[in-house]
Amino acid sequence: MILIVGGGPAGSLSAMLLGKNYEVLLVEEHQSAGFPVQCAGLISDKCFESYKKYCKIEKALENKIKGAFFFSPSGNFFPAFGDAYVIERKILDEILFEKASNFAEISIKSKLKFKDKKPILNGKEVSVEYIIGADGVNSEVARAYEFERPPIMTAIQIETRFEAIDQNFVEIYLGKAYSDFFAYAIPLGDTARIGVIAKENAKQYLQNLIEKHPSVSKRVKGSIIELNSGMIPLKLVDFVKQNVALLGDSAGMVKPHTGGGLYYLLVAAEKLAKNFPNLNAYRKDFMKELGREIKLGERMRRVYSLENRDLEKIVRALKEFDFSEVHMDRPSTFLSPKVLFRIFRTIISNPSLASVAKKLLF
Repeated sequence: MILIVGGGPAGSLSAMLLGKNYEVLLVEEHQSAGFPVQCAGLISDKCFESYKKYCKIEKALENKIKGAFFFSPSGNFFPAFGDAYVIERKILDEILFEKASNFAEISIKSKLKFKDKKPILNGKEVSVEYIIGADGVNSEVARAYEFERPPIMTAIQIETRFEAIDQNFVEIYLGKAYSDFFAYAIPLGDTARIGVIAKENAKQYLQNLIEKHPSVSKRVKGSIIELNSGMIPLKLVDFVKQNVALLGDSAGMVKPHTGGGLYYLLVAAEKLAKNFPNLNAYRKDFMKELGREIKLGERMRRVYSLENRDLEKIVRALKEFDFSEVHMDRPSTFLSPKVLFRIFRTIISNPSLASVAKKLLF
């Protein structure tokens, strides 16, 4: 039997795929999947299409996005066009969890502990051959089997009335006054999800954003409708030990430059099912597919540590940049010949960017 711990998308997808050929027990500590909500819900068009293979993700759709506005600390911004979708994560989690029940035995509101590395479910030891830890950043599986734990960031998000510049564009805010990572607004009609991802002081950063940002502060129009917070892993860790594997947030499987994990965990679940029961092959196949993307994402993340004056230079220079061949899930698309040529041409046209590029590359 395979024990899968965690009923979020990582656990549900793993149960659906493995349950076609193996006996699976999926354990979820809460009454239902999707609680608590810890995701802004923005995914790429490719990610949206990939989930269509496994569920009716359209039921969770809230908005279609055509691009993003990237803001400098002073309020200047440039557009980057690219299709994406806003989904309600709680609905997606529920859809996947229900689908997983067709392939696996489900145990909800279950207390799972480990004693001498043996799983104890609701006070009774269960006999399993493999364990999949899909139980998030505070993974009990990772703790019990002494996996390295990734450092974490805090995400805090509100929903409030907001005058978006364009209802079909998300907004990304850069600058050390508003986050040591980045802040964002995701439009939902008359309201928006406004949030901050930060290594520390996320609540203070969010307050600064909605009260002091030269653009955001003028467009927040109401009181808080909903408040959510969560944790996001900061880096990928080794995720296989003998007959135990981690998947999703428990393994740090998120895009380093955005913190989003839905696409990476889907790839991981597919690689796990393809290679099972060879867990080392699962790790190798995942890294072959996404290892380079993760390394490049870590390099892209350096932009968040730039000084405000450098961020202003970047935003001014990129107002006319063509991002049509850049994909949010694949940082390697920045290295295509066409995109590299555009980057080189932009630097030539803006000599002050040379020093900024050097900081990002070396």
